[in-house]
Amino acid sequence: MGLMYPGIIFLMILESCALPVSSELVLGLSGFLSGEGKINFYLAVLSATLGTFIGASLLYYIGKKGGRRLIEKYGKYFLVSKNELDKAEIWFNKYGSIAVLVGVCLPVIKTYIGFPPGASLMNYKKFSIFIILGSLIYNTAVAYLGLVVGRNIGVFIPYFRKFGIILILAVSALIIIYFYKHIKAAFKN
Repeated sequence: MGLMYPGIIFLMILESCALPVSSELVLGLSGFLSGEGKINFYLAVLSATLGTFIGASLLYYIGKKGGRRLIEKYGKYFLVSKNELDKAEIWFNKYGSIAVLVGVCLPVIKTYIGFPPGASLMNYKKFSIFIILGSLIYNTAVAYLGLVVGRNIGVFIPYFRKFGIILILAVSALIIIYFYKHIKAAFKN
């Protein structure tokens, strides 16, 4: 389990750099494992928060140095569509600095939240504080849900046996749809 925390950091960096990694899956599994006593809940949350901060900071830097032009040119190779970038930018422009705090807690927007502040040259210290606070709140909440499931797995097993195959098929279908839409949107240009 010694590599678990660096693994959480790495996966959260990827997710925060707009790569197709589900923070909900990483955090939920981390919470689940902590519920079973296999990893420390607080270290898992701190690792996830550090990974989110690093990844969002990388996007901030890319936004600051290359701006939107760079993302529009190469984003499709990371499944970043112009539409998703537009949503994140609109959110940031509409709500300003608080968008970073709230945006890091919202699916899709959280994946791209580092870019608009960098492109608009937001103060990096302010950006860092909002990213850390927002991701700490979000990461704790999602990991806690996993923790509750991990501690109460016996309650869920009968339902999983009953509905497990349906759940697996539904999740698989959602993953396929997600990648199909993102690949289609990214290579539309």
